[in-house]
Amino acid sequence: MKLGDRLKFARLMKGLTQEETAEGIISVSYLSKIENNQVIPSQEVLEWLFRRLDIRPGGNETMPSWFEWVMSWYKAMTNRDVPAARELYETVKERCEQSGDAEAMIYFQLMRIRYWLLLGDKKGAETAAQSVRDWYGSLSDDMRYYYWKFFGLLYYCQEKYDDALHCYQKAEELLKGEWKTSGEEADLAYLSALACSRLWKWFQCLHYAERALALSQAEYDLRRSAECHVLLAICYRRCGEIDKAVDHCLLAQKAARMVDDRRLLGIVEHNLGHLKGMKRQYREAVQHYENSLIYKEDAPLDARLITLLSLVRVHCDAKHYRKASMAVEEGWKQLEQAPNGASEHYEYYLHFSIYRLLLSADDERLERLLKQEAIPYFQKKKEYDDASLYAEYLADCYMRRRQYKQAAQYYQLSCALLRAQTGV
Repeated sequence: MKLGDRLKFARLMKGLTQEETAEGIISVSYLSKIENNQVIPSQEVLEWLFRRLDIRPGGNETMPSWFEWVMSWYKAMTNRDVPAARELYETVKERCEQSGDAEAMIYFQLMRIRYWLLLGDKKGAETAAQSVRDWYGSLSDDMRYYYWKFFGLLYYCQEKYDDALHCYQKAEELLKGEWKTSGEEADLAYLSALACSRLWKWFQCLHYAERALALSQAEYDLRRSAECHVLLAICYRRCGEIDKAVDHCLLAQKAARMVDDRRLLGIVEHNLGHLKGMKRQYREAVQHYENSLIYKEDAPLDARLITLLSLVRVHCDAKHYRKASMAVEEGWKQLEQAPNGASEHYEYYLHFSIYRLLLSADDERLERLLKQEAIPYFQKKKEYDDASLYAEYLADCYMRRRQYKQAAQYYQLSCALLRAQTGV
């Protein structure tokens, strides 16, 4: 970091204006030239400015010490090691503050975005992100890499997938230099693949996922390799290559078992359930979903609810309506037991409400829910597969009541939503 950038950042961190910083030392215009790296001040002026801004002379010499702590913290976050990340937070903060180095504080502020996202605190991440926006012009290329990567993560968590992919691509342009590692390349490629999958950009998703897989395998990173296999399975499933998708799921399962990762095993079993359901192998599908729920026993609520919903749907497809009703009631039970469950997980409130009414043959209430709430909600969220399915359910409802004009309207809407999903 250049001297002028360092001084400017320290001033902004202390909340001082240029006038307050320059008073009694130099003119405001001269300070402005220093901050813009247009002039280099004398040693005496520099010492006075350092004192006013509480900068330790030679702060950059301490970089190896604080930088190692920052990178240890970052590694814990990348590995999703929440206890380790929590434990390191205060230590890293203290070391960066004590270093007297503006560069240290910039790294700390950038890493805080990643930290709050790891803890699931989107508001905290947004606040941390806002604090670094104004410093972009002063960041080195290495800092800008983390800036774009973490903003991409933030946008992804906000379901702004186009913005997330744009940020990851900006980060990819900066992923160079001696500090670059295969692990970092693999992580960024995997995140890019995730964003592409959300945007239904399957060829780009395959490109990034295969790249991430090759890099992860070269590093013997079994956990990331398993995640890449899962993503490749989803890609191939969306492309209609079900057998290839199953193969990737089985490879993911093998890797996840080797590292004994229950979270990953829950995800793999869920995806195997989906694939077996597509092949109409309903008994096997149910078994995989039930295995997934066992692995997800301590997982976040939405991770359990998505598997329960899938279990409801496969029971319906198999015409096991009593078992479908039992899965619906289990979903309702988990929503009701969670604080603010129905409001914080509104989409699942809708899903389970729909199936409760569908299985009880309450067509009148089902029509109102689908038409007035569910279909508009999932259309707005761009969850076109759910919106399409529920448009078909509503069309079926009208057919049962011999309202053929309305039925045709919603069958057409269902097809249009499918086209919107696939981009055809």
